[in-house]
Amino acid sequence: MTRPLLAALTAAAFALPPAPAAACTTFRLQSQDGAWIVGRSMEFAMDLKSQVMLVPRGHHLTATAPDLKPGMTWTAKHGFLGINALGLDVAADGMNEAGLSVGALFLPGFAQYQPFPGKGKHAVSNVELANWLLSQFATVAEVREALPKITVYELVLPQAGPLPLHWAITDAQGNSIVVEYLNGKLHINDNPIGVLTNSPPFDWHQTNLRNHIDLTNINVDALKLGSVEVTPLGQGTGLLGLPGDYTPPSRFVKATALVYASTPVATAAEGANLAFHILNAVDIPHGVVAEKIPSKTGGNPTIDYDTTQWVTVYDLKNQIAFFRTYGDLTVRTIALNKVDFGGKEIRHVPMPTAMQAQDVTPVTGN
Repeated sequence: MTRPLLAALTAAAFALPPAPAAACTTFRLQSQDGAWIVGRSMEFAMDLKSQVMLVPRGHHLTATAPDLKPGMTWTAKHGFLGINALGLDVAADGMNEAGLSVGALFLPGFAQYQPFPGKGKHAVSNVELANWLLSQFATVAEVREALPKITVYELVLPQAGPLPLHWAITDAQGNSIVVEYLNGKLHINDNPIGVLTNSPPFDWHQTNLRNHIDLTNINVDALKLGSVEVTPLGQGTGLLGLPGDYTPPSRFVKATALVYASTPVATAAEGANLAFHILNAVDIPHGVVAEKIPSKTGGNPTIDYDTTQWVTVYDLKNQIAFFRTYGDLTVRTIALNKVDFGGKEIRHVPMPTAMQAQDVTPVTGN
């Protein structure tokens, strides 16, 4: 079994201050060889100490009830790769061996889950929903059919506070949905654009795109003012006004513009490379986004910094996962079709955070 979540909730890993809202971005693009690629950035103020976890098919997983006792149990139909947090085997992001990807992103101020129906019922917590989805389903259609049959309730982690989440889900055929729980009700939205950030809910972001339909990758023409011709100062004039700040609406618009303005690429490998370039555009350097956390003793507030801790890129057609961290920009890969998902235990792969650089200084005399 996984490291029991209920046994770990009071461990030192959660002896941390509440985390401010995270600023995550995810998007989908397609290469001309038919591969769908999903990119995602994880921003958080608290050091998540994330690792890659490899969960075998046949593994038994257990949900955690609100009272921190065991809830529903199930067996993994599909092996999957997940990115965990704080030493707990719960995926914040991941892809399974069928090519289904699930990403959990913050939705503060709007997410409100369903009432817990009682022990033994068909129910899973918001924290463990990604585990359930990745281990049980191969396609978006299967997810869409199953979600109304299960209750998703809130699990508040001691010392960490509530986790208001919504989920971006994409399969190997490019089908994409956004799953949200608003006012205690399930909402499943088709996501033909393939982009998701944070608050407000997804339908607001779709409407907001209508405020930016003048953006284009084509430079604008010179302007004639009588006998005077006013020429552009340089490149990029078609995207003049593209939002550049780190708010969720601006990141949604920016990611959408970059995905759809980028030149189509021929192969899945080129698609993964393109996804990393788009992720670079929403990367948050440490210190750039700060939030004041009030003191519990009435003293001066502390400052937390939302930082891009890691990014993932998933090739859903070939089931290849790519990742890099804030501290180490080296891209690493795990090919799921080479992973033995027939084992019994969850395995972990570290995500290095110390920069590695290749020294190419010419040797004197050579």
